[in-house]
Amino acid sequence: MTKLQIDLDETENKIVEIYKLANNLKTKQEAIKKMVRYFKAEVKPTHLKERDYFEV
Repeated sequence: MTKLQIDLDETENKIVEIYKLANNLKTKQEAIKKMVRYFKAEVKPTHLKERDYFEV
């Protein structure tokens, strides 16, 4: 299992809260887990040089 820390701004926080209430979920964490299924994300390192990251 991987844990991610997400900093939500005020608008994003409201969206997650509304989704949570609309779907009768108990926590924002559950809401975010379900919401993530609707998005496509690409993860790239920001503090590593590209050649260091992709070296095997």
